[in-house]
Amino acid sequence: MINPIVSNPNDFKVVQFTNKTDFEFTPDMGCMFDSRPIFGISGGNGIKSGDTMTLPYHIGNRLAVNLAKAVMTRRAPQIDPTGVPTGVPLWDDVALEKLKNTFVSDLYTEAKPIAETEVDRLMKKVEELNKLVQDSIVQKVEPPQTVETKQQPVIVLEGTTPAKYQDKQEVVAELTKRNIVFDARASKDNLEKLLA
Repeated sequence: MINPIVSNPNDFKVVQFTNKTDFEFTPDMGCMFDSRPIFGISGGNGIKSGDTMTLPYHIGNRLAVNLAKAVMTRRAPQIDPTGVPTGVPLWDDVALEKLKNTFVSDLYTEAKPIAETEVDRLMKKVEELNKLVQDSIVQKVEPPQTVETKQQPVIVLEGTTPAKYQDKQEVVAELTKRNIVFDARASKDNLEKLLA
């Protein structure tokens, strides 16, 4: 039997990473996650000295470890005064962990999303589409609410014809200007009749 995948308790943590060194932390030094470079908030190649970033736990933790290694490598003597390589390890696990913790701090933990199967997702979509259709049917069934107003007579001078409107938008504008109540869903011809 295959073991089920167990998620890491840190999967939903968010941390704050700060470059507290006096140098810029670049991708060449390990400012990367899964071979992808991380660029700081001020742009440029890497994270500048003093920059603080909010990151997912796994990325922030990896950057803190890599920055700690870069700091310890810079501090470590590689040769003794006589010019002979020291052969001393550059860091140990305890010192590395202690230095790493100075660069990263926990901010908060996000709520774990509820697992959803593909069938659940599709069924929610069916409900959403049904609701959309029902809402549009309700809007079509409800009669338009109109308020009766006195219609102003249109005076047509002899030898002239009533104004012709190019499109429905012009008719609606004229009805609004005359304060005539109308149903905006009606056709252009029906709305023009209100102006007659």
